[in-house]
Amino acid sequence: MRFGARMVAVGAVVLAFNSAVHAQGVLSADVIKQSFAGNTAEFVGPVNALAVFWAADGTQKMQTKSSTDSGTWRITPEGDFCGKWTKLRNGAESCAPVIDVGGGVFQWGNAKFRILLGNPKGL
Repeated sequence: MRFGARMVAVGAVVLAFNSAVHAQGVLSADVIKQSFAGNTAEFVGPVNALAVFWAADGTQKMQTKSSTDSGTWRITPEGDFCGKWTKLRNGAESCAPVIDVGGGVFQWGNAKFRILLGNPKGL
């Protein structure tokens, strides 16, 4: 019985560790500000031709293969990332938490993206 009980305990620890390592984490307001300001998002998936540069002053610029847009971004005290574009969504602001899904990929709403340091797309 002791061997069986130990194996169950070891199995529970392994499962808990694997869950913690693969858990999705919501980014805090401070982490978002430090990670996004002055850097570029390159969206992955069906819209991978989309890039957004978030300037440290709270302005943002977006570029796709066929269009551009500009607007503002901010972070709420609760840690939601908010973006407002001139054209997109008719200028309405949209806010949501940012989730670290692992492998250098983040998710905001339904969109997944990677962070590129600086402004390599020249936005």
